[in-house]
Amino acid sequence: MTAAARICQADMERAAKAVKAAGYERARIIMDLANQKIEVIIGESGEKSSEGNPFDED
Repeated sequence: MTAAARICQADMERAAKAVKAAGYERARIIMDLANQKIEVIIGESGEKSSEGNPFDED
């Protein structure tokens, strides 16, 4: 008999839907199977935007 999934597809779908419902378009979802947890990292990517930051100007 096979073991049950530690993290199932429905768990991942819930995490993705929660990110979208929170108003974020991008997030990094990490599955940690050994510890049976899902980590969601929300934030900007490492790329700089073309708009720039008005606080950078003196």
